Amino acid sequence: MPKFEELEAHSSCHVHSLSTPITPVPSNLIAKRYSILQRLGRGSFGTVYLVQDTRARDGEKLKVLKEIPLGDLRPNETVQASQEAQLLSQLHHPAIITFYSSFLHRDSFCIITEYCEDRDLDCHLEEVREAGQSLPETQVTDWLIQLLLGLHYMHNRRILHRDLKAKNIFLKRNIVKIGDFGVSCLLMGSCDLATTFTGTPYYMSPEVLNHHGYDSKSDIWALGCILYEMCCLSHAFEGHNFLSVVMKIVEGETPRLEASYSLELNTLMQRMLEKTPSSRLSAAEALKTKFIEDSMQRKVHLQTLREKSELDRMTPRERMRLRKLQAADDKARRLRRLAEEKYQENHFRLQELRSRHLEKVSLDVLNLTELTPGLSPCVCPRSVSRRLGLTVFQRVYNYLKGARERQEDEGSIRQALSSLVERPSDGFEVDQLLYYEEQLQGSTSCCSPGPGLVT
Repeated sequence: MPKFEELEAHSSCHVHSLSTPITPVPSNLIAKRYSILQRLGRGSFGTVYLVQDTRARDGEKLKVLKEIPLGDLRPNETVQASQEAQLLSQLHHPAIITFYSSFLHRDSFCIITEYCEDRDLDCHLEEVREAGQSLPETQVTDWLIQLLLGLHYMHNRRILHRDLKAKNIFLKRNIVKIGDFGVSCLLMGSCDLATTFTGTPYYMSPEVLNHHGYDSKSDIWALGCILYEMCCLSHAFEGHNFLSVVMKIVEGETPRLEASYSLELNTLMQRMLEKTPSSRLSAAEALKTKFIEDSMQRKVHLQTLREKSELDRMTPRERMRLRKLQAADDKARRLRRLAEEKYQENHFRLQELRSRHLEKVSLDVLNLTELTPGLSPCVCPRSVSRRLGLTVFQRVYNYLKGARERQEDEGSIRQALSSLVERPSDGFEVDQLLYYEEQLQGSTSCCSPGPGLVT
């Protein structure tokens, strides 16, 4: 899969700023709906644009378009890009960049994703570093929890990111979002390891550098490096060249956070940077640590206090309006629950009526075989319906009845029955019941009119 390279250095920290001078671009719409507003940057695999979706609602019009010239891709990469775009369209999580669509436009493969106006985490950390400041632990922990939840969501769906780094994490109203899945991978098995050697050296895990493959624990290693970077505003493993960085990652000591951060956060980071993957925390395990659970609980408590404070500041009229809205929501929930219960009740009643009807047909047919010479009581409707199941029996019965009316040939009937029942004899028995029913209707019509079989 092609990897979206980092944007050019001179524009990397301005990719989400509308104050950047707009680069002239063609004015015609792409795919009859996307109008290009600004070029955000250019990588080795294509160009990234800020676009306006002319069909979107207000507040959702700004999006990002990544245009990859097909001439830069091999045929297998083009197919892979399309398949991966389809896969990513199924990811819906607050901590993951929303994927909207992908399509071919002229000689390019285009991907439309969510626009994050607050730029990427790397740019934000650079600004904090230049200002001589640091991120408070509460902010670091809040973002870490969001990223862990996003990774847990991905890994549960057997998806790896494989290039997690500060540049691929975007900010939108203090929410962090994992993006740029250019080299993400669908895990084919719980023991399967992706062997592609790709990604940024500063975030590569020891197993990847030792050519032991890449799994979900490698994403956790990268997140541990990002956690260190958020706290210390520098890479967890640094060196004068690629080889020195590799040696520190594989053989060096695990770094520690500055004293201003808690021992619990430092311990969590070190468990995420365990050199042996089996000893390293998974996203699910990290979320269950006491430090993370307590942090999440505190956040919920603070949110509750904020809501209470807002409620205290409300006027009596505003409180009354809020209570009415809450009452309306409660009523809507009750009505929805009652509707679901009523549906279940009606469904059960319908099934019961069908069952009683089949029993009546069984008795009618048995009586007919006793009273009418020439008919053999070889088939019992009750036993057939029990053996096939009521749903399958009704399906076969309705099909055969319609086939008789349409006068379908035997070959077509046999082919259709093969998809409904396992044994041809089951279909034959239902066909016999139809024959008995016709005889029953013929017999009763000679004496007095009576109702037929209701389907």
